[in-house]
Amino acid sequence: MQWKADRQAARGRNADRYNSQAAEEYDRVLGLGTLSAEMQSALLADLQHIDTVFENADVLDVGAGTGAFCVALTDMPVAAITALEPSPSMLERLKTKPKLKRVRAIVGACDHDDDRALFADSSFDVITSRKVVSSLFDPLTAFRNWHHWLRLGGHVVIIDGLFGRDSYVGDWTDEVDVLPLSASQSMATIPYLLETVGFTIESVQMTHQWNQTARTPHYIVVASKAATQ
Repeated sequence: MQWKADRQAARGRNADRYNSQAAEEYDRVLGLGTLSAEMQSALLADLQHIDTVFENADVLDVGAGTGAFCVALTDMPVAAITALEPSPSMLERLKTKPKLKRVRAIVGACDHDDDRALFADSSFDVITSRKVVSSLFDPLTAFRNWHHWLRLGGHVVIIDGLFGRDSYVGDWTDEVDVLPLSASQSMATIPYLLETVGFTIESVQMTHQWNQTARTPHYIVVASKAATQ
């Protein structure tokens, strides 16, 4: 394996997979592009302990896909939602959903130095991601960008799975050894990386309600950008 060359070739490959047909297929998969009423209730139940974080918040949903998490966020007390997604076809599907008519949709990624210019310093109160961190090309760069985009006292809310190598099938198996967090089995990895770039960890726990609906165990990390910085 020529690790560096293989890794560079992987940048942007995930977004390129999702043409219009692939985005439509993704959108139909329960738990990915679409949440059943039961799934949405479970997700919101796992967010209840941090509902004050979302009060009147300008929220950036990173890797929004076709909008499943954005739909859930519309039932939180947020002020505005911005959806960031590298696949234009995924965002086109997102924009067809009635509950997301007011969501600002931005085509772009977050895990490269050049991505920082997408938003100004201190643009958001909350940055969320669901099933995204495990597919980041450069997690540390992404987290530095998130830190830059957050206002002082703002929060990141990350939900991801304890995926193993066997979670990846088909051409997705190419990504396991080039994406750093693709098959992490520890809840400690993401908090450690967030602390490395300056975040303060507030909580790390399993998504107990969501895990009753999911095949792979998921967990939630909440971290903040210290208001004294």
